[in-house]
Amino acid sequence: MKPISMSSRKQSGFGLVELMVAMTIGLILLGGIGYVFIGSRGAFRTTDNLSRIQENARYALDMMSRDIRMAGYVGCGNIASMITNTIANPPVPPMTAGNALLGYNNGAGWTNPSSITRAAGDVISVMGAFSGGVNLTGNLAPQNANVQINANPDGFETGDVLIVTNCVNADVFKATTVSSGGGTTITVNHSNSSNSGNRVGTYGKDAFVMRMNQYSYFIGTNTAGNRALYRVGLNGSAEELVEHVEDMQFRYGLDTNSDGAVDSYSSAPGTWTQVVSVTVNLLMRSPDNNVATSAQSLPFDNVTFNATDRRLYQVYSATVAVRNRLPAM
Repeated sequence: MKPISMSSRKQSGFGLVELMVAMTIGLILLGGIGYVFIGSRGAFRTTDNLSRIQENARYALDMMSRDIRMAGYVGCGNIASMITNTIANPPVPPMTAGNALLGYNNGAGWTNPSSITRAAGDVISVMGAFSGGVNLTGNLAPQNANVQINANPDGFETGDVLIVTNCVNADVFKATTVSSGGGTTITVNHSNSSNSGNRVGTYGKDAFVMRMNQYSYFIGTNTAGNRALYRVGLNGSAEELVEHVEDMQFRYGLDTNSDGAVDSYSSAPGTWTQVVSVTVNLLMRSPDNNVATSAQSLPFDNVTFNATDRRLYQVYSATVAVRNRLPAM
């Protein structure tokens, strides 16, 4: 029998053409998968950045709205109908209806008490009582250099600016010492080292003490080099609220005939006691660059804002009533 040679056996496998076709199909599938991945990643980045913008804007508007509503609050009633006296020494400003709410167009005229440099936008300052009230228990006559309260639930401390009121009279003073005592009588001193003159009100045990402050909102640059919304109080310590706030503008609703309704709007009112509402406009930007397909242009504060990068930009607005200047319901 003749042996079978190796060359006569049937050969099997892929030819060059088959291999090229298989590689082409594989590349097409790989490209499709990559395209889907890139699209999904881009959609995720867009959605994530939009969510961050909305979250920051919502928080910023909520914080400012809450304080703007309380501008001029001294415990009860309208500050314009009360006798308000400030004995705290400067830099504590007098608590009056005229400076309970003040705006500074593009920061003009505003004195920054903090170490954070203003970067852009308007500034608004609101002054009022921002804590719960604690009833008085002793030393109620004006000649006393202290007041006594039966507890300290709001944690009054030395150096705090406080206001005592009975809805007829109100006195603003700085606490020079606050005694400890837990649930017993707490003595809050307001000596001449930080105050001048006597209180104008003679208070009964229905009067109460609250913490008073003047908060200013402005845009500064944080340590990461991003613009951020800051709030600074009378102590000069600025707290960063949210970052990526590109610009901030205010328009003020004016009641020019004292009927409690807005008659006109202005970005720079001549009489601040006429302001009964505030419209807050924020221009927010996304944390990430190269999210938008091209540089955006959008209207903001009656002008066109032209972006110089490919971040996402959105405008958010809210109109807030100054409750202490509206008619009682």
